Formats: sequence, structure tokens, C-alpha cells
Amino acid sequence: MDGTSILIIDDDPGLRKTLADILRAKGHDPLTAGSGGEGIALVQERHVNLVLIDLGLPDLTGIEVLDMVKSARPATEAIILTGNATLDSAIEATNRGAFSYLQKPYDIEQLLLHIQRALEKQRAEEQILRHGAELERTNAELKALYEVSVVLSRSFDMHELLSEVMQALAGAGIFPFEIRGAIFLMEGGKLHLASFISVSETMLTPCENIRMGECLCGTAAATGEIGIVGNFIEDGRHPRCNPGMAPYGRIIVPLKANDAVVGLLSLYTEPDVEVTGEMVKLLSSIGGQVGVAISNARLYEETKSSSLHDPLTGLANRRFLEVQLEKCIESARRYDRPLSVIMLDIDHFKRYNDSHGHVEGDRLLARIAAILLKDMRNADHVFRYGGEEFLAILPDTGAAMASEAAERLRKAVEAEAGVTISLGVASYRKTMEDKESLIRSADEALYRAKGSGRNRVELAG
Repeated sequence: MDGTSILIIDDDPGLRKTLADILRAKGHDPLTAGSGGEGIALVQERHVNLVLIDLGLPDLTGIEVLDMVKSARPATEAIILTGNATLDSAIEATNRGAFSYLQKPYDIEQLLLHIQRALEKQRAEEQILRHGAELERTNAELKALYEVSVVLSRSFDMHELLSEVMQALAGAGIFPFEIRGAIFLMEGGKLHLASFISVSETMLTPCENIRMGECLCGTAAATGEIGIVGNFIEDGRHPRCNPGMAPYGRIIVPLKANDAVVGLLSLYTEPDVEVTGEMVKLLSSIGGQVGVAISNARLYEETKSSSLHDPLTGLANRRFLEVQLEKCIESARRYDRPLSVIMLDIDHFKRYNDSHGHVEGDRLLARIAAILLKDMRNADHVFRYGGEEFLAILPDTGAAMASEAAERLRKAVEAEAGVTISLGVASYRKTMEDKESLIRSADEALYRAKGSGRNRVELAG
């Protein structure tokens, strides 16, 4: 039939041999035992589909053997055979897990029918268990995909994104890695570290600036295929690895958007962890999700940047000024630190436009913006306030230092742009009601500078 293993436990050697021959002729694989202890030993050593148990054995009762079989191999079916059948023993055998109960002498065709049905029941239960395991795995995979999609839908920040994606994957319970990993972004044909969690930056430094096709990471980026390494230190495809590091495994997942690799998700495992085909498929799907999220995040940042920056000068615009000045004032108030602003205006800009044309006027604005960026500190913020007006925020700077900075700007613009500017300087005071008060003070100082002959710096108050 199907080569199933059937164990006959009976103290009658003639019956054992006859029944074994019949079962063998029917295509089964029969085993025999003359006692309960011998039968239990075979069940523990071998895979047995079905046990035929005589109720009256020399060492153990058939019910005791049935209990031991079910304890050792719950999926193994059992049929009780006895020459001293009683209703009570039949009920007890059934309650203990026997499939059926037959009285000797039994009809062989009837016994074979019971065997067939017992094996069919076993196969059906195995199929149910298998389908249940597959359903459980599918649900876990869907849960992982859902959790990742939820994370990606609410976060555009790369560091936050990586941490939450790793938490979602680890929480799914179907991946063989800890919450350790990194995201590399593809920029200009090279990989650049964007974010990492529970891994030292020193460990990731060798991967910085890897080109397409170089090392395993570059190969994964070039082919778009997941790279799996059992032992990253012993694997010969990683010439950049730091020597002397403890062994570890890696799963390198390309992050794709519109069939293009935009980055890599590098996951760290214990050495030689098995990665199944189902895991690879799921990680590939997740790589597509994260890749699209990264592409959307980049688009968001570009859109955000373009909405907050003046396209002509490249400086942050007035909308961004509102946000940044609020932060700076809050910091100055909380930590009792000085804060100043400089507002400046190009002298006679309308006259310059009329005589040189609007194109040259635009070039002048861009040139002055470049001078301001060059001459201001990295900690300072420069904005195009509107028209020919610019505003600079100087954190941790008092009135005297801000006035000196304004004078340097005045001289630099006159020397490098061939025009003059007027500047008003104001410093934050706790008595000011809001940020508009600070800007208004700087604007009033600028107005005085222009009224006093232009090309000069005036300090508010």
C-alpha cells in the first residue's frame, strides 16, 4: 500500500509471524515484539505509524502499553487485540486513545479494514497539523508585513524608521536575528551609512563608500538579490571586514523602489543560522516596502526643502525663519543664553534693478546670499526675508558681538559685490512678548541705518 510501519506486540510467536507476513504482502513494513517492554523500546527507537497491542501480555497489560505508546508518540495510532473482550475493557481502551478494539480470533479482512481506517485517520490529522503550521506561518508573515507597513506609514525619519522596522521584524518571531542592523543608502553609485542600531559605528565603517559590485554588500546592491552569509569573518567575499572580530552572520536585503536599488538593510545573526526560502521571500517583500518608504522619505525631504528654501538664493525662506526663530528664542529663554538677529537691506536696490535689469538684480541677490553664508558661522542661520532684505539669527551672541559681525558683513558685501548694505542689530530680551518683537526691533534699527545715510550698522535700543 504505502510502506507504513506497523508494530505487532503479541506474546504468540505464530500469530506475530502470520500477521507480519500478511502485512508485508499488503505493502506495509511490519515490526514485531513479544512483550510490552520490547514493544515500547521499538516505539521509542523507530517511527511507527500504528501499533497492534495484545491486551494480555506477560510483563505489562495492553492498557499500560497503550498509555506508554501514546505518551512517547501521541500521533501513533493503536488497535487493541484480545481474546478476553469485555465491554469495560473496550471502553477503557477507547478512552485511553485506542483507535479500535477487536476480539480474537478476528477476521483478517476486518482487521485490515481497521488498519486502513486508522492510517487514513492518522494521515488526515497530519495534514491538518501541516496546514495549521502553514497557516500559522502565513499569519506570522502577514503580521510582519503589516507591522512594517504601519511603521513605514508613520515615519519619515531614517533613524526612527530603522529602529521601528527592526522591532517589528523581531516581534514577528519568524526571523533568526536579534535587533541589530543598519541601513545603507545608495548615493552616486556608492553605499553610505544612514542609520544603525545595536551595532558599533566602527564595525560598519569598512562598508562606507562601497561601490556597486564590490564586496557582498555591493554585489547585493548590483544584483538586487538578497545576500546571506553564515560566518562573515570566514567568508572570503569581504576584504574590508575588520580582522579579529567575533564571528557573526549577515542577511543583506536590497531595498528597492521602482525596480531600482535605493539602499540595503543589513541584518546581523548568530553564526551559521539557517535562513529558509520562506524567510528570503518575506524579506524580499519587506525590502520592497522599506525601499518605497525611503524613496518617499527622500521625496518628502526634497519637497520640504524646496518649500522652505528660496529658489533664487538657496537660503531658507521666511516660512522656515518662523520655525527656527521660535526654537532659538525658546532655547535662549530656557538656558538664559544671549541671542541676536541682524536684518539687512541692499541700498538703492530698485535703482540697481532699473539700471542693470532684473536678471542682474537676481544675480546680485544670489551673490550677496553667498557672501553671507561664507562670512557667517556654521552655528548661525541666514534667511531671505523678502525682496532685497535678509535676516540672520546668531545664537549665543550678545549685542556687541552681533554688531561686530554685522560690520564684517557690511565690509564684505561692499568689497565683493560692489554695492552697499544697511544693517540693523537687535538682541533678545526676556521682556519681549514674542519673536515678532525681536524682528521689529531689528527692523527699526535697520530703518534708522537707512535714514542715517545707509551703508552702516545700527544697534536697536
